[in-house]
Amino acid sequence: MTAARTECVRGAKFALCLNWENGLVRSLDVRWAAEAVESDVLSDPARDLREALLRYEARRDPEWPDLPLDFSGLSAFQRTALDELRRIPPGTTRTYGELAALLGQPKGAQAVGRAMGANPFPVLYPCHRVVGANGAMTGFSASGGIEMKKALLRLEGAAQGLLPGLE
Repeated sequence: MTAARTECVRGAKFALCLNWENGLVRSLDVRWAAEAVESDVLSDPARDLREALLRYEARRDPEWPDLPLDFSGLSAFQRTALDELRRIPPGTTRTYGELAALLGQPKGAQAVGRAMGANPFPVLYPCHRVVGANGAMTGFSASGGIEMKKALLRLEGAAQGLLPGLE
């Protein structure tokens, strides 16, 4: 059994920290760059993630690397909800209700909210693109909370005026 370890990579504004266990990424933490120290020695996947983060911050397609992500703690519905997130283009949003309807659960907005809260890989699976009814900013479990969510949406070019609270 491999010991758990964390590797952090930094960009200009954001940092991403891979939490490894038994050769798999158990979770990814999104932080403000000032809150993280980049790891002295990086694995190949972490170096690839740093390059993707730098592309993302430069507003280019990040081409997120294919990391060995561990989805074992998620239900089938949560995994399906995360997969649907990747279809939301950068700079655009869906409401929890819209996402629920796309998943065939038109009354499942709260279940979608719980799935977003259980997302172990924010940014790679962009739960920051899911907002409350009428575009209202709602919870975001990553470091920095709603301010982080707003910063990610702004970076992606979300239209300010179309989303309440995205000033």
